[in-house]
Amino acid sequence: MPTERSTYRKHIYGKIKDRKIVWVGSRGCDAIPLTDFKNHIVSICYGSPAQHEAITEYTYEEMMNHRVNPYKYDASSDTSEGIKELRRILIKELEEPCCLIPYKPMAFIDTAYFLHHKHTNLLGLFSEFQHPFNHKTWIETALHDNGIRVIPWRYLEMAEASKQKIYRATMKHPIMLRVNAASAGPGLVRVDSKESFETAWDWLTQHHAELIAFSPYFSGASSLSVSATVFSDGRVSLHPLSLQCIGVPELTPHNVGYSGNDFGIIHELQDNTINQLEAMVRDVGQWLASKGFIGAFGMDALLHDEQLYFIEANPRFLESSRMCASVDQALDRPDVYMTHMAAFLGLPPPPQIPLRELTKKQPQLGQMIFHNTQPHLVTVQKLDEYQKLPFGVMQTPKESVSVDPGGQISTLNWTEPLLHINGSFNETGLFIADTFLRSITLYPQGLAPEQPKRILK
Repeated sequence: MPTERSTYRKHIYGKIKDRKIVWVGSRGCDAIPLTDFKNHIVSICYGSPAQHEAITEYTYEEMMNHRVNPYKYDASSDTSEGIKELRRILIKELEEPCCLIPYKPMAFIDTAYFLHHKHTNLLGLFSEFQHPFNHKTWIETALHDNGIRVIPWRYLEMAEASKQKIYRATMKHPIMLRVNAASAGPGLVRVDSKESFETAWDWLTQHHAELIAFSPYFSGASSLSVSATVFSDGRVSLHPLSLQCIGVPELTPHNVGYSGNDFGIIHELQDNTINQLEAMVRDVGQWLASKGFIGAFGMDALLHDEQLYFIEANPRFLESSRMCASVDQALDRPDVYMTHMAAFLGLPPPPQIPLRELTKKQPQLGQMIFHNTQPHLVTVQKLDEYQKLPFGVMQTPKESVSVDPGGQISTLNWTEPLLHINGSFNETGLFIADTFLRSITLYPQGLAPEQPKRILK
């Protein structure tokens, strides 16, 4: 019997027919939800491979034995032989009719598309058109003018006078410092001492920032993430909500860095909070559409003292998109990959239910992402305990692969809540993290072997 998901997939297939689907992104596993289509799936990535039987894949990592930091790596400016080969492969794959889906728009994807645009459906935006949507200050000031509550940032020019002003603010209470465009935490830093201020200012200088922002640090707040797709008429398709794991020092080198999602603990949120969040996401999506943006996007919001604050809109797929899609699949709903494709194919959004109802139906799923927290390249050795881990593990690199500082080491999957509502680990999260850390050894290149840091209660 046809379901909402199968019916929507059929409508999409009616548009793309038997075209090959080519995914270009940072991680091969992000292409896995596309295997729900019977079309030939090709994944071209500069990160870890999917190792999925239904995906033909090419990765920079396997070519170069090198895993990059996806938050800093720029494939369009890379001149290595590995990325040159990936570009050649992409152009070759587009020689036959296909649908091209980027994780996020990039200049080298544009080049490959224009060479074969007559028979290629680009289900994504031109990179130069998408670029302004990465400017956080533009978006948040416009949304504030439209009545959306945003973080109370103060904007300053990068100058000596600003340095003194921020230093004085830091001495009164912890603050957050931010540059205009970054992803998954590297563009944010928490400052709570003279030493951390000096480090943060050096960090800002390295970013060559002209405009910087700072705000109070909201201690104990919850970071919420919603995946959505906006269509050209401003209608928004909502997808599962999650609580984000932010700034755990054993998981990420950034003190407010992203390192996972919990789709289960969301059940504890009040209906009124979820209703406000839904209204905010729809307003943000409508504003994006009014400026010409369509497709998948993510919105982060901060919940503090029962008040919701808009943090940012990410104009692309998210690192949680794969797990978000698995939640939708479990509920037999069209996922964010399907709705993204539909938005570019001129199809309407699927039927919607209130976000609070969707949240109540979500299964208990969570993911924890371990990054290289060392300031140098490492390789990863799996110990005997690794094969006995009582939870799902993916993306762990081969022992021959060097992982950049800040690069991802592994993603752990679990079927119970991992976090408290404030984003800190609960007992299950502590157990999973500590058990995993016992199962690997990191080898700093050129240095002696060392164990990863242990999770401390």
